Amino acid sequence: MGIAGGASWNPFDIGRGVQAAGFVDLPLARVGGGKLSYEIAVGLSHARSAPFVITDQIAFVANLAAGASPAAALAGPPDAPFPVRRQVRTRLRLLQVSPFGLKYTAHRLGSERLRPYAGAGLDFAVTITHQDPIADESLLFRGGPPFDAPLIGGAVAQAPELDALGYPSGQGNIDLGFHAGGGVEARVARRLSVNFEYRFTSIGASHGLHTLTAALGMHW
Repeated sequence: MGIAGGASWNPFDIGRGVQAAGFVDLPLARVGGGKLSYEIAVGLSHARSAPFVITDQIAFVANLAAGASPAAALAGPPDAPFPVRRQVRTRLRLLQVSPFGLKYTAHRLGSERLRPYAGAGLDFAVTITHQDPIADESLLFRGGPPFDAPLIGGAVAQAPELDALGYPSGQGNIDLGFHAGGGVEARVARRLSVNFEYRFTSIGASHGLHTLTAALGMHW
């Protein structure tokens, strides 16, 4: 078992972030001069994207409802109360749960203290995102909901009463995927090791997460 931390390169063009993880390895058999283990792993990646521009269609409709012409509604302040085209950053929290994985640690290829390994397994990925406006631009309700607080789906913030109650905000999804990776286990004591690992996790049909971590492993 062990705990890990390091860097992540995240899906959805969000870019680099940080990763924290934990794992449990259960030995299954000796195979070809190495050890085959069953692995359970949980990881959490957190990242924030570079600024980019979105078009908020709900803000456009709200401007029309406030009496703005279509051109003014699209332009936003000062011709209409709410910004439509604006810069935001996406904030990502990505939880990976791997209930089933196989890991092979080679003993013959390494030494008594330095052991390369490779692994693969099944993953469930839970993705939660929201968009943070770069600046407060609304003429009405400035600095808060519905359009100057973290936006769900880049469209609208949750009600301030829910914020006051501590409700989490964001949109999310659960995807099935797999992971594959490898690394090196360096034994620093009989029951203690330091691991360095690269892992790729497939998320859904077309997205991926790359992580590069260091781990402290405990052996019983």
